[in-house]
Amino acid sequence: MADLDAIDEIEQLSFRAPWPRDTFAGELTRDWARIDVGRVDDMIVAFNNYWIVTTELHIHVIATHPTARGRGYGTLLLDHAIAAAIATGCALATLEVRRSNIAAIALYERAGFKTVHVRARYYQDDGEDALVMLRGLGNR
Repeated sequence: MADLDAIDEIEQLSFRAPWPRDTFAGELTRDWARIDVGRVDDMIVAFNNYWIVTTELHIHVIATHPTARGRGYGTLLLDHAIAAAIATGCALATLEVRRSNIAAIALYERAGFKTVHVRARYYQDDGEDALVMLRGLGNR
């Protein structure tokens, strides 16, 4: 709970349709939901909200503070979530990402995710398509 203000700030600075702070507070009450943060000198510079449900990892959001982007924090958080999922027996990782979010798509592709479907007009704020990406959690 103590990290929610920093998570909310990063969310607000990172997305044109940011999730409300209460969404993240609600995530902290779910057994299957996790929010990891990346810290540098006690400052939260990035976060990852994901679910581990039975044998599946679902990435909801990875975001880095604008002043800390390009330093690999998103990669570290994604790698940590994948390792946690593998450790609990997950076989598959999934996510949706805006078609225009080139940086996120590149991050996910470097981690072995592949686009398997397009959800047309998925995002309510502007009707942008979402790419559905999957990755098996056996071999990369």
